[in-house]
Amino acid sequence: MKYLGLMAMCIMMLSCNSVKKEKTDEKEFSQIKQTALSIEQVMQAAADNVGKEVYFQGTVNHVCAHSGKRCILKTADGKLSIRVEATGKLEGFARELAGNDLIVTGTLREKRLDTSSIDKWEADVKAKQVDEGKGEHCSSEMANIKDMRDWMKENNKDYYAIYYVDGTAYEIVE
Repeated sequence: MKYLGLMAMCIMMLSCNSVKKEKTDEKEFSQIKQTALSIEQVMQAAADNVGKEVYFQGTVNHVCAHSGKRCILKTADGKLSIRVEATGKLEGFARELAGNDLIVTGTLREKRLDTSSIDKWEADVKAKQVDEGKGEHCSSEMANIKDMRDWMKENNKDYYAIYYVDGTAYEIVE
């Protein structure tokens, strides 16, 4: 019964179209924090939840310095991350958020890189490597391309899925 109450509260809160809240009752925020998913949980079910609202927590690793419209949240161990784009009434992310834990509400999106796009990227990287002699940077890109191809083969897909969130609100976890 307690679980159903929390679930109902979570659904009500997700249906609100709020932007960053300035103050939240401490008890209420504690309950909200308990219902937030981890980045791992979001990514494990990502393929089934594209286009749906997600509610998750992560640590701000990076905020776009140019516009502040994008930030990268990572897991505590730093092994997994997800990009959040500021959309709707959410105007952006302040650079001072770096290092803070956030609870984010938004819609999960997917961008697919098809085989031909990856092939073109690989050819460009190889050409740049020869022209500019930038082996270290290019080797990192080539490792990413290999990881994408490995994922595609393991999952029997002709595309590589990149998941991100169109963020509509966030709350700083203090």
